[in-house]
Amino acid sequence: MNYPRTFELPTTDSLTGLVTAAYFRHLLRETLLPEAQGSGEPLSLFLFDGDSFAELNTRNGQPCGDQVLQQIARVMQETLPETTVLARYGGDEFGGALPATRVDDAFTLLEELRRRVADLQFAACPDVRITCSIGLAGYPANGTGEVELIREADQALYVAKATGRNKVALPLADSRMITKTSYYTATQLERLAHLAKTVKRNEATLLREALDDLLKKYNDRLGTPHKDPASGGAQG
Repeated sequence: MNYPRTFELPTTDSLTGLVTAAYFRHLLRETLLPEAQGSGEPLSLFLFDGDSFAELNTRNGQPCGDQVLQQIARVMQETLPETTVLARYGGDEFGGALPATRVDDAFTLLEELRRRVADLQFAACPDVRITCSIGLAGYPANGTGEVELIREADQALYVAKATGRNKVALPLADSRMITKTSYYTATQLERLAHLAKTVKRNEATLLREALDDLLKKYNDRLGTPHKDPASGGAQG
C-alpha cells in the first residue's frame, strides 16, 4: 500500500520497518475508515502483544529481544494479505488493519499468525519460544470510528490475556467473545487448518458448514422447524 508522505512525525519504525503507531492511527482515521465507509466494505482491526516479552527481554538481553520483534514483524508480513497495514505500537505491541476483511475471516488469518509465532526459532537465542495474544474488532459491528475500534480491539486483547494468553479474542460485548482456541484442542485446530488448505476454503466457512449440519441433525431429531441457510426460510 502507498502511504501519503504528508505527515510531520516519523512514519516508519526503525527496528521492524512497520509503520509507527501515530501514523497507523492517522491512516486509519484519514484513509482506511473513510474508504470502508464509502465502499460499504468491512474493515478488521487487531492489536497484538507478545506474551511475557518483558521477562524474555530481561533474561536474554536486548539483541535477543530485537531479533524476536523483527521476526514477529516478518511473519506478520508473510502471513497476512499484502493489503494489511501493519504497525509497531512500541515494545512488543503491534497493530494492524485488514481492509475489505470480515471479522470471521480476519480471525482465521490471525489464528494462523498466532500458530506461526509460536513456532518461531531465533538464532540469537535458540532456546527462546514466544506466544502472542491478539485482540480483534471489526467495522462497523464493533465501532465506526478510530478511537472506538481501537478501544474495542484493546478490550479484546485484554480478554485474550485474562483467559490464558496465546489466543485470538473478540470484544466482551461481542456474542462470539469465547475464542476459537477455547472451544477446540490444538490437534483439532491443526486438522482444521490442514483441511482448509487441502480443499482451498477458509476455516470460518468450514466451521459454519459444520454448525449448520449439527443444527440440522438435532432439529431433525427433535422435530424442530429450522431455516434453510440458502433461502432464509423455515422448513417444516
